Amino acid sequence: MSPSWSPLYSLWNLVSPNIHEHQHDSNSSSWTQPPITPTHVTILGDLFSSQWIDNTEFDVRLKRYQSIFTEPLSTMTSSFPYIQIAEKDTPELINVTGNHDIGYGYDISQERIERWEQSFGKSNFVTTTRIPLGGAEERILHFVVLNTMLIDGPSADENLRGQTWEFLQEASRIKERHPKDKIVLLTHIPFHKEKGVCVDPPDIRVHWDNTIIEQTMLTPNTTAWILNNLQPDFVLNGHDHEGCDTLHVATTASDDSDMSWTAYSTSTFPQTSNHISEPTHKTVREITQRSMMAEFGGYSGLFEVRVDKSVSGGQEELEFSYESCAFYRDLPVWAVIVTDLIVAGAWSCVGAVWATMHVWSVARRGATPSIKEKTL
Repeated sequence: MSPSWSPLYSLWNLVSPNIHEHQHDSNSSSWTQPPITPTHVTILGDLFSSQWIDNTEFDVRLKRYQSIFTEPLSTMTSSFPYIQIAEKDTPELINVTGNHDIGYGYDISQERIERWEQSFGKSNFVTTTRIPLGGAEERILHFVVLNTMLIDGPSADENLRGQTWEFLQEASRIKERHPKDKIVLLTHIPFHKEKGVCVDPPDIRVHWDNTIIEQTMLTPNTTAWILNNLQPDFVLNGHDHEGCDTLHVATTASDDSDMSWTAYSTSTFPQTSNHISEPTHKTVREITQRSMMAEFGGYSGLFEVRVDKSVSGGQEELEFSYESCAFYRDLPVWAVIVTDLIVAGAWSCVGAVWATMHVWSVARRGATPSIKEKTL
């Protein structure tokens, strides 16, 4: 089911509050309904390149970032579960750690983690919101924010990686204690998929001491552990600049062990689903957000949680939907570039023809004796 237009008004209001205010003051009729404020806004890692810069340059870039994203930062100082009930009118800004923020396992240090967390909030935490279903019933939605730079290892600081796994193991008890609760996992590095499912293939490069210096996806074992134990209902991440829309499909093993998972492209899943061994147990959708860099179209995304009243048995349940949004289309850009090249080429041809005619004319005049020369 496609999402409604409501989140689009939220995005417009979020990125263009001054425009909306101007339209309101001038009694513009272009706004058909009041904007709806989103509950959360998340940056899925790589806020800006900072893993190799000093504190002075970091502060300069931090001020630039905070001048754009002016919402209060989620700086949580309590111990796990770091759970905060989001019951406020302003959106909660969630910053996710990326490899360009704190580095991969080879680069990570306590100092880089502390600098990042002091500016952007905890690198591992859970924020929770309540969604009414009707009447007195409600669903609890947990946003689990996970620092995937410190999941696979070894890393330069195994103590930090151990703390991340302690957090993950504790977060995995949410569904054990409250089976009806829903979890949306926010990370930077995507889950494992076989080559060909996404643009980036699975690849991990390690240093001579086996610490990770580059990683496109989490390892298969880590991916399966998170899917089986944390049991997320939806996954959002970044890292792969091209983006990817994936469906992870689980099948139950005959010996009742952990489920095995296979990743499929969401767009081709209906055509390939007949290759899945029965019985199919569960599916989890993973969205790898396409990059916001201009080279990739300046993409952002709209994630919506709605109450689905069409569930069998008359029970209401939460439904997740996502829409990718490009800041611009590159067709007009290329149209301008091609037009400029054609115009430039045409003028070059005109100039070349004029120059040739001029040279030919001068040469012709020089070869014909003047009247004065003939008289002499």
